[in-house]
Amino acid sequence: MAIDRMKRVTVLCPIQSAQRLNEVLHNLGTVELVDALQTHQDTSGTLAREQNSTEEADVSLQKIHVIQSLINMVSPETQGFLEGLTPLPLVIEPAELDAAVKSFDLDGTYATAHELDDCLKRAERRMSEILSQIEGLASLEEVPISVTDLRSPKRVRLLFGTIPTRRLEGFGRNPEAQQLMAWDLVVPGVALRKDSPDPGGARGRALATKNETTRIVAAFLPEDEPAVRKILSDEQFEEITLPDIAGKARDRIRELNGDYAECEAQVTKVREEAEKLVRYRRQLKVLEAYWESVRARLAARNCTVDGRWVHVVEGYTRERDASRLDETLRRELPETSLVIRDPEPGDNVPVSITLPPLFRPIQMLINLFGLPPYTAFDPSPFIIINFTLFFGICFGDVGYGLLLILMGGYTMAKTRAYEGVFQFAKLLLYAGMSTVIFGMLFGSWFGDLYNPNYLGEGNLLLRIKDSLMVLDPLAQPVMMLVVALVVGVVNQFYGITLKMFSSIRQGDWAAGICDGLMWLITLPGLVIVISTVFAEVPPAVFRLGVAMFGLGAIGLVLTQGRGAKGIVARLGTGVVSLYGIMGSYGCAAFIGDTLSYCRLLALALTTSIVGMTVNMIANLLRDAAGGSIAGVVLFVVVLVVGHSFNFAISMLGAFVHSMRLIFVEFFGRFYEGGAKPFEPMGFDSPAYLLKRPQ
Repeated sequence: MAIDRMKRVTVLCPIQSAQRLNEVLHNLGTVELVDALQTHQDTSGTLAREQNSTEEADVSLQKIHVIQSLINMVSPETQGFLEGLTPLPLVIEPAELDAAVKSFDLDGTYATAHELDDCLKRAERRMSEILSQIEGLASLEEVPISVTDLRSPKRVRLLFGTIPTRRLEGFGRNPEAQQLMAWDLVVPGVALRKDSPDPGGARGRALATKNETTRIVAAFLPEDEPAVRKILSDEQFEEITLPDIAGKARDRIRELNGDYAECEAQVTKVREEAEKLVRYRRQLKVLEAYWESVRARLAARNCTVDGRWVHVVEGYTRERDASRLDETLRRELPETSLVIRDPEPGDNVPVSITLPPLFRPIQMLINLFGLPPYTAFDPSPFIIINFTLFFGICFGDVGYGLLLILMGGYTMAKTRAYEGVFQFAKLLLYAGMSTVIFGMLFGSWFGDLYNPNYLGEGNLLLRIKDSLMVLDPLAQPVMMLVVALVVGVVNQFYGITLKMFSSIRQGDWAAGICDGLMWLITLPGLVIVISTVFAEVPPAVFRLGVAMFGLGAIGLVLTQGRGAKGIVARLGTGVVSLYGIMGSYGCAAFIGDTLSYCRLLALALTTSIVGMTVNMIANLLRDAAGGSIAGVVLFVVVLVVGHSFNFAISMLGAFVHSMRLIFVEFFGRFYEGGAKPFEPMGFDSPAYLLKRPQ
């Protein structure tokens, strides 16, 4: 129930056995490689870093990703409930892996997928081009004139474009426009009327009117073009460039629609062919896992070095795996030499933690914060009670706790093969149990669903609640606040005790006594002195508190500055450390951290109040329906929806704030994370797990 003891390993083998050694270590999965060149100082220049190309693995992975991309495009993979909550690794059988590597035709499947992908992209690109052309011709679709005639008349110039409909009337009364052109407004669906003679030698016609703009064709003599353009510009005319097509726009649009239909048919055919590849989805994932493993194995060899005759590998392994490593190398590579030794002081030793099944779920919180240094101790067993206690107080409701137990149990049953998800589900199960216990103590059962207004007088839920409730946070908020503060004070003392334990465990008795024991004398005395402000304290207890605080404060002033030079600096540092500006802790920090535990009261009240509000709304709607069947159904629906919302949001709040009390107010007293996790080379990864015989 602690950090695993690690061993430093050095493996020497003949140059010709280097690849086989790499494969054996990879299959064993118990050794994390480190840079051997940094360990072995090469003054003679005979050592060279092993350089391995991962090109083959990269090419194979690229082919797999092309096939997977095509498959996911034509048939997206559906996710189950658990997969939607968290990514689950793919568990692969050894026989399945062997069959996929040996029998799957990756090159042939890639060639097919690549051709289908190219056809699909060409067709989709062509469809996009066709749509773009149709969009460009849409404004000309109602023009009953050949685009060629509009573009190149012999004796006149033509401009095609739009002007705002609101300016149309003013444009028609423009004297200069009347002199240069005559035109009629034609609404879509109405036949064009014969134009009247234009005394100015030019004519204009509005071809279609829409809500905001009107399309017009302006015809004028070449010498009038500058004047006409100025008139049109003043009227906010926007010219439309005529496309380079022959005939009418509507005929060209018809042709393009036919081309689009052909492309659609081609896309459908390609998708049907691509869907035949969907049956290879799992095999491709297995192959992806294999080639990622190969790539990692080849990359790991870059940490090794070669001498003139030998290949050198450096790494770490857990002490419990050292004998298996030795046996495997003796059996598989008898020509190798294995040296196992303890890590040296100053080594950046990777950290591996192995816990009993009871404590294993809490490991997730440690991983979130960061692993402890190798020379420290694992805090996991010391925080499982804290976390479940905080969570239960914040979420405290029997109904919600039972739901959480069901959720955790169901998830555990479905995820036994997935260690990380399984342990998280077990943590939810623990939290649900704590929630049920505190729900009973606080008298919260889906809020106040036991209320006679909802379930009738003397209902079973009400009788159970009355027999088990110890404290009602809503009726006794001050007492609940006192409970929260007491929990905070005890938890602070617990953290300081662990700090003292950590220091003494590492042989630093001075830090254990000065930074631990002194605070455990000072702070209880401070609590007793402060409590006299809020309650009557027996004189003997008060004198004891003053004595403890005074004795501890003197000890802190004399010892907290022990690293400073000079008596004045030491005493000055000790004085400010007592407050908390410098040093390992402080009275102000203690008071502030303790007040943070008021959130236990706040969240407990919030969960109950929201639950009661849901019950009240549901009951009001039932009463409004006059007690009919519809009212009962509405009552149940509102309860289910409302309590589901409160369950989700309150559970999230309880989880986040419980972690905050652990990470900030508790870990801040004794724990420092950030160590490097132990990551042995091997097949397993967060995405893939190879099922090995037990």
